Amino acid sequence: MPKKPIPSLTGRTIRCILFDLGDTLWFRKDLAVWQQLENASNIRAVALLKQLVTSAYQSDVIDTAPGQRLRDSIDEQIRTVIRQNPDFEPDCAYAVTQVLQQWGIDGVPRESSAAIFEALRVRIPGSRPLFEDVLSTLAALQQRGFQLGVVTNRHWGGTPFQEDLQTLGLLNFFDPRHIAISADLGVRKPNPAIFLHTLNALNIPPSEAVMVGDSLKADIEGGKMLGIFTVWKPKPSVRKQAHLIATGAATTAHETPSFSEGYAGDHPHDVPEGLHITDDDYVLAHLQGRAGKWDQNMQNDVKPDLIIENVCDLLDIFTEAGEQ
Repeated sequence: MPKKPIPSLTGRTIRCILFDLGDTLWFRKDLAVWQQLENASNIRAVALLKQLVTSAYQSDVIDTAPGQRLRDSIDEQIRTVIRQNPDFEPDCAYAVTQVLQQWGIDGVPRESSAAIFEALRVRIPGSRPLFEDVLSTLAALQQRGFQLGVVTNRHWGGTPFQEDLQTLGLLNFFDPRHIAISADLGVRKPNPAIFLHTLNALNIPPSEAVMVGDSLKADIEGGKMLGIFTVWKPKPSVRKQAHLIATGAATTAHETPSFSEGYAGDHPHDVPEGLHITDDDYVLAHLQGRAGKWDQNMQNDVKPDLIIENVCDLLDIFTEAGEQ
């Protein structure tokens, strides 16, 4: 765990800490619970879809397309759009319309497609608990004078998402005006615009901000574009590789793999089941497995300034807002 003094922080003014949400502040419950909640939302979406279908032919199409297939097809359509243009949030209602057209179901109104997508939402409080150190860490950082914000890529936003944050207790620390959600803004990390949305609301320049997140591509590269101090909290599945980076056992300290191979825009043939080309898990495993060592041609824009294991590690680093 990093300890002060930290050369890259010395003399730098830090007044704001931005957080990602998924796998940074919360995590998914066990697979059985997740599948139960997801199946319930799948059933709601299919029931809504059946209400829209009038012809016998279309009814047959629906009967052979259970909820999981509907979800998976929409998810793949959305991911295809993201791979083509990762800086912008896809129009998820339009993605539903496209999937239904592929199934031979035409003429579904946009508002109906949006309602089907909303039915697929899995609410946060029942499915993704906070890490146990999150609320106490946020309270301590706030007490130390840091302004706090959120920058997150999510397909579902709006009032239900704000309600979920309230239920989890996060709105005690994050003003809704300081929360940037890609679904509501139309832009995604690493697009600098989504970071600036929160920073401008906080009246904080990027040079005085920290970004904490689990994604090298979205959080670290995105923050680096603006000169934000970046802190990588890797997923447990890539924590071992992250430790090698931090200790210099695999390459020089704090260097991370290049995305030049793993983010070319087309879906490669060797993506393991359950992973996607945009996942750090895939990128790290892909490079490690193929090369047997870390890519030596590192890109500066995806090197985190620091690597932590737990959110509470921030308390050993940022002891007071202002000059570090």
